Order: sequence, then C-alpha cells, then structure tokens
Amino acid sequence: MGRSRLSPAVPRLRSGQAAAALIGAAAFVFRYLTSGAIENDHFIMLARAYQVLYGDWPVRDFEDPGQPLAYLVSTAAAAMFGPTLLVNIVLCILFLSATAAIAYLLALRATGSTVAGIVVAAVTIIIYPRMYNTTKVIVPVVAIWLAWRYADMPGARRLVALAAWTAIAFLLRHDYIAYLAVSNTVLLVMCHADARRAAARRLAAYAGLSLLFISPWLLYVQRYEGVPEYLASALRFVAAEGQRTAVGGLPALFYVLVAIPVIGLVASFRKGPRLTAAQLASACVLVLLIDVVFLRDVLAARLPDVVAPIAVVVAAVAGHLLSPRTISRAAIAALAAAVLLAVVPVAARPGTIPTPLEVARRAMRVTRRLESASPEIQPNPALAPLVAYLAHCTRPGDRVLVSGFGPEIAVLAQRPFAGGLPTWIPGYYDDPADVARAIGRLRRERVGAAIMLDGSTVLTNEWPDLGRWIRDRGFEEHAVPSIDPRVRVWLPRFGSATIIETRTGLPCP
Repeated sequence: MGRSRLSPAVPRLRSGQAAAALIGAAAFVFRYLTSGAIENDHFIMLARAYQVLYGDWPVRDFEDPGQPLAYLVSTAAAAMFGPTLLVNIVLCILFLSATAAIAYLLALRATGSTVAGIVVAAVTIIIYPRMYNTTKVIVPVVAIWLAWRYADMPGARRLVALAAWTAIAFLLRHDYIAYLAVSNTVLLVMCHADARRAAARRLAAYAGLSLLFISPWLLYVQRYEGVPEYLASALRFVAAEGQRTAVGGLPALFYVLVAIPVIGLVASFRKGPRLTAAQLASACVLVLLIDVVFLRDVLAARLPDVVAPIAVVVAAVAGHLLSPRTISRAAIAALAAAVLLAVVPVAARPGTIPTPLEVARRAMRVTRRLESASPEIQPNPALAPLVAYLAHCTRPGDRVLVSGFGPEIAVLAQRPFAGGLPTWIPGYYDDPADVARAIGRLRRERVGAAIMLDGSTVLTNEWPDLGRWIRDRGFEEHAVPSIDPRVRVWLPRFGSATIIETRTGLPCP
C-alpha cells in the first residue's frame, strides 16, 4: 500500500505556525524588556482582581463597570502563581504576544507574503498599547481569525466558536458584543447569501448560543443586584467616561484610519484571490466600528489600541486588490525602511547595542522591580511611603477608602478597598443609587483608613453621604505634608498606645 502524501499546503501551514510562534516569543521578550512604570489605570482592574482573592464577590460586594472577565482572569492567575505585579504583567504580555502571532498568520493568509506578515506583526509589536488595554487588542484580532475560519468551512463547531468568543468578549467588556455581533452577522449573511433559510437558522443559532453562554453571568447579576439596575449603573459609568474623554475636532488621521475599512468594504464587492467577500467585509465592519468608538479620545493615546486589527485589514485589502509581486515589493520596502529607522539612530551612538549580558541584566532588573513593586514602577512614586504605612500600620483585613485617582494604593498596600470601588473619582458613581449601595457596603466593612488625594472637601462636596459616614465613625483627619500638602488621611482614634511613623508623620498603633 503506497504512503499517503501531504497536501502542499500542509508544510506551508506548519512553517507559518512555526514563524508565528517565533514572532510571539520575540514580541514577549521585547515587551518585557521595555516595560517600565505601570499606569494607574492598570490598577483599576487589578484592584478588583485582588478583591476577589480577599473574599469579595463582584456586583454583590463591589461595583463592576461591565468588565468582569477582564479582572477575573487576573484573579485566576494570581490564585495559581501569586498576587504579584510580575504575574499580572506577564499575563498581559502573553496576550499581546499572542495578538502579534495571530496578526502575522492573518496577514500571511490575506496576502500570501511572509514579508507582509512580518511587517504586520512588527507594527503590532512596536506600536503597543498600554497594559490595561490588552483586551482591546486581542478581542478583534481573534474575532477576525475565527470569522475567517468559519468562512473557509462553515460548520456547527466553528459557529459555536464564534458564539463563544462573542460571549467572552461581552464578559471582557460589555460593549464588545455590539462590534462582534454586527460583524459576525455580516459574515453569516454573506456566507449563506444563496440560502436564506440556512442564513436565518445560522443567525438564530449564533444569537441563541451567544445568549446561552452569557446567561450564567446575567443570572448571577440578577441574583445580587438586578440586571436593569446593573445595566443602568454601567451606562452611567460609560456616560461619565465619555464626558471625560471627549475632545474637540478630530484630526485628519482619524478619517484616514476610518477610510481604510471603508475601502475594504467597497473592495469586497470584487472577487479576490485569497479572501471571500464575507471574510473581507466582516473584518472591515469590525474595524470600522472600533475605529469610530475607540479613536474618540486623544489619537496618539488610542491609536495603539487599534493598530493590530487595522494592520490586518490593510493586509487584507492589499491582498484583495494588489498583485503578489506588488505586495511583496511594498512589504520589503516597508520592512527595509523600518530596519533603517531602527538601526541608524543606534549606529550613530556607539555602545548603545546591548550585549547578551546586558539584556540578561535588564530582564533581572525588570523581574525584581515587578516582584517587589518598587517605587520606580509605581504610577506615583511619591505615594510609596503612604502605601508602606498602610501595609504596616493597618490590619490585613482593614479596608482602604480612596478618594482621587489612586487605584494602586489598595493593591500595593495589599489591602481590600472599601465602599465597592478601588478609587472614588469625581464625576463617577455619584448617582444616589450608587452612593446608597456604597454606604450599605461600608456598614458591613471594617475600614482602617480613608485616603483623600485631593483633599477632604472634594469627597465631602462630591459624595456628602460618604463624608458624613467617615465623620460619624469617629475618624480623625491628618495632613501628610511630606507627601503632598493636598493629601488628607482619615484614621480611627487609636488612643495613646501609638507611635508616629517617621516617613509620613501618621500615628501607627
């Protein structure tokens, strides 16, 4: 009996997967070695992740802004490997590295050019988002990958995968479901355009499966808060976030970026050599939606959040409209220009190319800083003495109430936050229903300190009921001029058996 022969596409597929693995590894090393100070926004989700480790449940014991899985994944990692910044940052970098690898495979699929795939991957590695925006990057890239797989071979299992990722996206951040639902609807309608009944059945199955996968969370929310009130609170949060991030006129680059998926939608009416109309159109619809929503803020800050899916769509449009030779030449030119821009500044400064020993030392320094949460990687190193005070002068079960933007305080002090929020920011959660829930939680909690980064009057003016609760509990106000003249720390009356902590001047029982 003769030996079976592999399809010529199999070695190519395997070599592409091997290259993707190498790209993912390179992305991890680069991102890890270049990691520095951690933004305070990152700690908003990390504080909730650790809150679950302390025994609190989302919604029941603290506010969830519509992103439960975004912090529960970190909770699981912390439970398995330890609640350290090192574990959390490695987790985020793994997701970013996987995004670069998948983007390479998608670009390779769309163009047939290895160099084009490398260029797309390089863009996603070099223009990387802030750590706390990891989900914004990986969700659309995986969604495109799953959509293209379904279009290649429509079947029940791949439909389930589409629905499962839609549910995961919803749990990572609730608004993601709108982008994926619309793009997947386009995919299913176009894939089954010649069989309307089949298209209707697939759409119904997709919607039903997505709802089925989401339903455990909705039932949980209904049990502890009620879905209507939960959604109302989440919408109030979104409205406050929109007011904070709203800017003036949009720059010209915004319209250029939006034009890319629009061009792809128009191109999808033309038959392409590698992608079907459904594959190109669904990817373009997804990117168009996230462009319009995510790029509303300062473009320089938001652009890294959408670079990966945009780069994939650029490759898809190029593969649909241009010849393989043109694509290869353009990709080689782009890669050469990128290498030139990277090498020339380094060559102009002798001794700037790190040796393997220096790279190893850099990796060790990054690891030590993350393990110890050293002040130089904290969002506000000036608060390090206050964090140390809370860690040493409050009991492990004591909670910390923070007013002002300081979500890192409770995390770094290894204390649970109080009142249901890692930090109370003016303009957020000021609705009477939100404040009433906070007061109800505070009555059940043991608060060891209230930190007011912008002074006491900000909290008492913005949330008078919270200020009244603090005073009624007999807390005393203390200034911390060694840190910031605005900072006020409210502490319980400790009595005479206290010492004065030297770095902060605060009483320590």
